[in-house]
Amino acid sequence: MVAPLGIVPAAGGGSRLWPYRAAKELIQIGYETVAADGGPGRLVPKAAIDHVLDAMRRGGVHSAFVVLSPVKWEVFRYLGSGGQRGMQLSYLCQEEPLGMPHALDLAHPFIGDRTVCMGMPDTLLAPDDCFAKLLAFHEKRDADLSLGLFPVADPRAFAPVVLDPGTGRVVDIVDKPEVPPVATVWGIAAWSPAFGDLLHEFVRSAGAGVPGEGLLSEAFLQAARCGLQVYGLPFDTGEYHDIGTPAGLLHVRRRFEPDLGGLS
Repeated sequence: MVAPLGIVPAAGGGSRLWPYRAAKELIQIGYETVAADGGPGRLVPKAAIDHVLDAMRRGGVHSAFVVLSPVKWEVFRYLGSGGQRGMQLSYLCQEEPLGMPHALDLAHPFIGDRTVCMGMPDTLLAPDDCFAKLLAFHEKRDADLSLGLFPVADPRAFAPVVLDPGTGRVVDIVDKPEVPPVATVWGIAAWSPAFGDLLHEFVRSAGAGVPGEGLLSEAFLQAARCGLQVYGLPFDTGEYHDIGTPAGLLHVRRRFEPDLGGLS
């Protein structure tokens, strides 16, 4: 089986953290131990984007595209080839802020028949093997698109996913609802070429005059409604943390750096 390919869309402007202007993907979240010349190792800061890349690698993803905007040079400088994380990273440039579907579709010419894993660079996930479990689920179901679903305290800020209780198929996705239908939201995704082609057409249609940039959740829901095999895998005891807002960032740093618990 051909190894899956990762995509990490990191071209966003981080407007929710304004007036913070540096790349949110490089905000330190916790520490990790690295080898030091054959010694016992030492603790070094771990950037937010490292968490999703490590989760992908544990799932068997060893090659990934990172999508950047022209002002995100520091993310490329930090990650480099990816060799220090046991991965091979390549980079795509989203010249204009045209939304996440467009950012992901930049990889379309290079994917071929490979399975794709997608995760966000400003989120932290549990369990650690969530991508491994999602890929195994995706293959077992022979799915076109599989969504990893996580419980959150306030689903109004995310996109809750409603599943058919008998089959596990996705029947509805509601983006940032005032009254959430469920408390589980999609956080990661895996897809096969059929959904990649649908996403490509979704983006092309938006470029042909459909109002707005289009939300990725809309492309997911369109896939479910047009007959593709779209399933959700709930991680009932999982965690999904978003550092894209000041409150979310503080919560995550308290969670992963307990010594900072006195911050207010």
